[in-house]
Amino acid sequence: MNAEGIPTLGPVPTPSLHPAGAKPLVLLVDDDVLLLRALQRVLSHAFDIITADSGEAALAYLKEPRAIAVVVSDMRMPGMDGIRFLDQWRFLSPDTTRVMLTGQADLTTAMDAVNQGQVFRFVTKPVDGRDLQAILRDAASQYELVTAEHTLLEGTLTGSVQVLVDMLSMLDPKGFGRAKEERDLAVAMARECGLDAEWDVAMAALVGRIGWLALPLEVQTKLHRGERLTLQEQEMHHRSPEVGAQMLAAIPRLQPVARIIRYSSKDFNGGGAPHDRVAGQDIPIASRILRIVHDFVAKLHVRQSPVVVFADLELGASRKYDPELLQLLGGLLKVHDASAARVGSMLLSVDDLEPGMTLVKDVYTSRNEMLLLPGGTRLNLLHIERLRNYSAGRMLEGPILIDRMA
Repeated sequence: MNAEGIPTLGPVPTPSLHPAGAKPLVLLVDDDVLLLRALQRVLSHAFDIITADSGEAALAYLKEPRAIAVVVSDMRMPGMDGIRFLDQWRFLSPDTTRVMLTGQADLTTAMDAVNQGQVFRFVTKPVDGRDLQAILRDAASQYELVTAEHTLLEGTLTGSVQVLVDMLSMLDPKGFGRAKEERDLAVAMARECGLDAEWDVAMAALVGRIGWLALPLEVQTKLHRGERLTLQEQEMHHRSPEVGAQMLAAIPRLQPVARIIRYSSKDFNGGGAPHDRVAGQDIPIASRILRIVHDFVAKLHVRQSPVVVFADLELGASRKYDPELLQLLGGLLKVHDASAARVGSMLLSVDDLEPGMTLVKDVYTSRNEMLLLPGGTRLNLLHIERLRNYSAGRMLEGPILIDRMA
């Protein structure tokens, strides 16, 4: 994260092939040591040449502080052959231009080299030093082009993200503050899950509220205060992530972030927006994480107690949230066993309610359409009968949170 709280992209690709006038760095890999020496003599006036006599030895050069522009590998080598070596190199250093050098001029070898290692050029032995030098110049130019495009993309993305963050922090400072809380929780959960997309998760949490800008001001105010929305307002709110996702999808590199945001209000059972058949494990895991942390942070600003808020989320676990991810959050918050950790409250079924008990939170019908009893109500026989009748009619779901200390 930078000073403004914007997630950084991680290591930036090398912006220049030959800083301070240095020659392009080229790695030659061949088990023929005499050939390596001969090529090094011929090419060293135009390139900085390093050599390795096996694929395993060549991979050690990935630790070089200076980026390798071009790697040239023989096809036939003991142990790791050229195709396997270039495939591994591509995975670990994708920007390096790859050239295959071999005495096997058959079409199958060439196709394997191009398809698996994504080789830039295929050169057969014996090769003339001047011809190879021309190929390496083209390969070095290709490396320059790739790194220059990455640098341009980095600059474009960073500038776009900065504009988005500045806009959200000015137009909705309270919401932006909560978004940073959501980001911290979401990134912590992503790390626990072993996700490789921490940057995408952090960015989705930070700018996910951009769709809120399309909501009427009174709806935004209700959301900040934790007030109940009407059915029409709920539908507006549920559509806001999709609106935000459409805005972000047009920005290079933010398409994965846009998809995370698009499904960030989707219920685990498939309900909610967007209205499609995606449900359960098919919902992006980062979206399922955001679904949980958004509701947790929003409720936390109303109730102030993580234990009570987590218990509230547990009531809708099977319908709204991924149960495993919810328990992961509980572990991070040290309220994993919320029912045991809860000191002043407990969850009871409607049939177990007794007069004199006090409600911890408001009780609504299953679709949140009508308030049955407000939080703080000291239950009497009439209250309990009312709740039982709604439960019998399947208009009341889940257990009731009771203050046992009242």
